[in-house]
Amino acid sequence: MQKEKTLKKVFILVNDPIFVYQHLIPIIEILKTKSKLYIISAYKDEFKLNLQNIKVIKVPIKREPSLIDLYALIKLIIIKIKYKPNLSISFTAKAGLLNSITSILGGKSIHYFTGQRWADLKGYQRFLLKQIDKFIILCCLKIYCDSKSQAQFICNELNVKRVKVLGEGSISGVNINKFNISKKYALKTLNKLTTLKSENLIKLLNKSYSKQTKIICFIGRVNKDKGIRELIKGFKLHNKKFKDSYLLIIGPNELNKNDFSKMKTTKNCLHIDFFNNINLILPFAYCLVLPSYREGFGSIIIEAAASKVPIISTNIPGPKDFINHMNNGYLIRPKEPNDIKEALSFFWENKKTLKIFSENAFEKCSKYFSEEHVCNLFIKEVLNYL
Repeated sequence: MQKEKTLKKVFILVNDPIFVYQHLIPIIEILKTKSKLYIISAYKDEFKLNLQNIKVIKVPIKREPSLIDLYALIKLIIIKIKYKPNLSISFTAKAGLLNSITSILGGKSIHYFTGQRWADLKGYQRFLLKQIDKFIILCCLKIYCDSKSQAQFICNELNVKRVKVLGEGSISGVNINKFNISKKYALKTLNKLTTLKSENLIKLLNKSYSKQTKIICFIGRVNKDKGIRELIKGFKLHNKKFKDSYLLIIGPNELNKNDFSKMKTTKNCLHIDFFNNINLILPFAYCLVLPSYREGFGSIIIEAAASKVPIISTNIPGPKDFINHMNNGYLIRPKEPNDIKEALSFFWENKKTLKIFSENAFEKCSKYFSEEHVCNLFIKEVLNYL
């Protein structure tokens, strides 16, 4: 490792520490050996960023518009003036905006798009958010995107040509060995974890292990834009006929009280909060469902593929880059509960086909999306700016 005084300074800006855990840890582990690394992120008690040899600086970067945004901007200005980063890399929309505004303070700024919030909006909200993304593209030295279809969507909608995709997409790929594990090993490891507090989850996984139930898994932010309401409706329709099915939802809740109550009271449904060791959960899933209205690449898809779990996803930019319908997965329309019901019914009635899906998905994942391959592409690109 180079002496610290000779290392260039790199800022990574995100609005949520969960994003770091979900997408950036493999990149950070490499990058911290080649630069003096700083993470700029909002603070959450339940998701503390305790990363060795990395300075974490708390800036209240909110997902939604807020009066505190002005304070966040002022604090970031002060931080950039104090530390003088050579490179600032932003992920997520608000972090990208703050990075762009402060790009005039020196150092290079690049932004990584992982989805567009305006993709399914209309009217003034869509117009305003599109203008913000145009501003980010204008101010940053380079713009990246985590999927080819997403990049094409941005270029067409914003009339730009400055969006680059590394390899076949994804931010950091997936650790194949970490996810390609047996149920027996996963259950043994889970029973040793002191961080897992849900007895109901362990009971459910044991039922899956003994083939008493089939788990339909959703992993991600529990948000209406992720299609949770349609997932609940579609699952209820499915569960009327297929009594052995169980819906497991993993992720931080962002639903309103009414929708959250409907989810919690759904029969044969269990919700647990963000869990960092999802590689230990996925082997028990009969299938993964991602019913989002919009996505970036959809990292959970390649994690499921590495776990040889059959996938159902909406046919939207990002996921459709990986999933070929009826070849390595099953694509459905967004906002259609009946599509979810029909896809689940197909999965329950065609077990041999599912095996082909999972084998094809695993092969594609291994060929193009291994963590080592994708991270090395990203690190090589970053080092060009230092």
